Amino acid sequence: MWIRWTNSLKFTVITCVILISMQTTFIIAINSFDVIRFYNLALRPAIYIMLAIAVYTFMGRDLRPVHKAYESNMLAILLVVTFGIFILVASFLVGAGTNIMTVSFSVVMRSLWERGSIIFFGELIRYKLIKNSDIQERMGIIFALTITLAYGHMNALHLLFNGNAIVLAVFFESVFKPIVISVAASFFAVKGSFISVITISFAYTMSPYLLPILPAITPLTMSLAICGLAFLSAVICHFILNRNAQQTCEKRAAKYEKRHGYIVTTLVISIIAAFFTGMLPFYPIVVLTSSMTGAFDRGSMVFIERVPQGEAFVRISKGDVIHFTSHGGVEYIHRVIDFTYGIDGDRKYITKGDANDFPDPFPVAQKDVLGIAHTFLPFIGYPHIFIRDVTRPFG
Repeated sequence: MWIRWTNSLKFTVITCVILISMQTTFIIAINSFDVIRFYNLALRPAIYIMLAIAVYTFMGRDLRPVHKAYESNMLAILLVVTFGIFILVASFLVGAGTNIMTVSFSVVMRSLWERGSIIFFGELIRYKLIKNSDIQERMGIIFALTITLAYGHMNALHLLFNGNAIVLAVFFESVFKPIVISVAASFFAVKGSFISVITISFAYTMSPYLLPILPAITPLTMSLAICGLAFLSAVICHFILNRNAQQTCEKRAAKYEKRHGYIVTTLVISIIAAFFTGMLPFYPIVVLTSSMTGAFDRGSMVFIERVPQGEAFVRISKGDVIHFTSHGGVEYIHRVIDFTYGIDGDRKYITKGDANDFPDPFPVAQKDVLGIAHTFLPFIGYPHIFIRDVTRPFG
């Protein structure tokens, strides 16, 4: 079968080959700091700019109107506003910290140039090639550009090729998150206008580099949140911008309503079960005693952010309320009031319940720390306490 090489398909192949070759060379071969700086500041932005100019020069101007451009722009703005509200709410619930990427104007400008420029010109390339493609070749072009443009943001992959360990947070931050954001941008490139594409891509990618205040959560949790919101953006884009006539929608809704209901119910139950069984970065515990009265009363449900053992040293400070296991495997939620160090040099935490008169008798080792307490809901844990007290005599 012969492939009809249209301009859009030709430039897609050329663009993907150039960008993948450049990124792979950087990941595998570049170790010098000066070369990495030259790559980020000059080489990569220059190649993206030249490719964008070439695509728009040789493919010509597209005079076809963009259907539902207004809807896509407003939808993108609404989704970005929702993302901003999420950041504010999360900062209120778990506390906010200063973003070190915004400590100086020069750092912000460098982030805008190194990352913002390739986002802008990369999305120009994506939008032009997808909009000018034929129906027969569009899916292949979308897939190729989605993977290629996401691959361009995976700089941390050089750690893998250099033999260093890749932790889960690095994978989600540098691999999974760019793919999800690129998928969302491709959805808007198909259905909407360029403004909506750049809005979605820029907001989700650049927020960790431009927002002066970020929630005091782990990089893994932040990456998962951005991935979830970007995926939700793609889903909303698909259902809102792909609406047909009202009658057709009603027929499809009647046909698939039961099946979708089962799927949604299963997903919701799975997420709730994963949350209450401690499989997510945040998990709940019920306060069983009055040792923390004043901060977390008995019967409150406290939300704990899981802290990996390797991060306890830098994440926990005096005044934090931690969830930990003590001697005998009993779990507590008490406040850190001081530090001490063991014979092996490991930090240990002196803890105390706010309502107790004396500190806990045994220091808490870093390996016994489970998480940091943040917000809570009062009284919700009393059913758990009641069931626990009733079933205790039966073992």
